[in-house]
Amino acid sequence: MNLVLNSISIILKSLRITASLELASEDASGQSSSTDQAETGTKAKKLTVSGLLPFTKADHLAELFTLAEATEGGARSIYRISNNTASALGVKQVRFSSKIEAVEQETTRQWAVSFTLSEYRSVPQKVEERTPDVTANVQGGDTGVQYANISQHLNDNFAALRTA
Repeated sequence: MNLVLNSISIILKSLRITASLELASEDASGQSSSTDQAETGTKAKKLTVSGLLPFTKADHLAELFTLAEATEGGARSIYRISNNTASALGVKQVRFSSKIEAVEQETTRQWAVSFTLSEYRSVPQKVEERTPDVTANVQGGDTGVQYANISQHLNDNFAALRTA
């Protein structure tokens, strides 16, 4: 398995990539015991990367941390990704998110490296951007009837009821 970010190969032994997708929702049951959920959208896919890096390749570890820290215009840098899992899920661009860590493994003389990449400009986001805003219906609708004051409205209604 191979992981490439902007033509920079990420060299990790025992490379493992775990993909996840948050299907956001909120409780819509209020005070009842209902199990209703209000769907609040599909969030960006996340790729959690883990692997091992020998102590002899400290320069690779430094480069990886430099990639994670890089910014463009005040925001984290965006990378084009090349990887089987990312391709299968349609992920084309990512940025580092959450945290990156390297834990020393003294017995095997290597670092256990892990980090998370979040999808940038996901398909649901692009669809949402293309969809025009829908205007909400006004409650009660527009009947075209207007009254100068409430007492005139009440008198007209009572008169209509009396004649019915």
